Amino acid sequence: MNRRTVSAEEYNEVINAAARYVEAVRTGNIDMLGEVFHEDCVTYGTVDGKLMGGGKGNPTADFIKNYGPSTKIVSHIDVLDITPTTAIVRIVSEKDAVDSDCNDYLSFIKLDTGWTVIAKVFHQFDK
Repeated sequence: MNRRTVSAEEYNEVINAAARYVEAVRTGNIDMLGEVFHEDCVTYGTVDGKLMGGGKGNPTADFIKNYGPSTKIVSHIDVLDITPTTAIVRIVSEKDAVDSDCNDYLSFIKLDTGWTVIAKVFHQFDK
């Protein structure tokens, strides 16, 4: 069998959801962030070499509350893999609100309301 199971439009929908995440960080829009992340999303990552995150809540929203918008952020989005109901996305970002660079790995699931992030793992690079 040689069938494409995921259309280019589905890829674009996932990229658009990831782009809304970046735009929420760029503008400091916590409401927009809440539209992209599932309320039960789990986040883990390293900041200054230390593990942070876990459990419910949204550390990205906390980051925005603490440091404000990331007006200088530059990013690149890659869809690493996709199925009809799941996707893994890598976002390479430079110059967030604290002038850090990081990689985010977002796990998306497609619900009736569209693509939503159910897990985020990230790495903040040394400044």
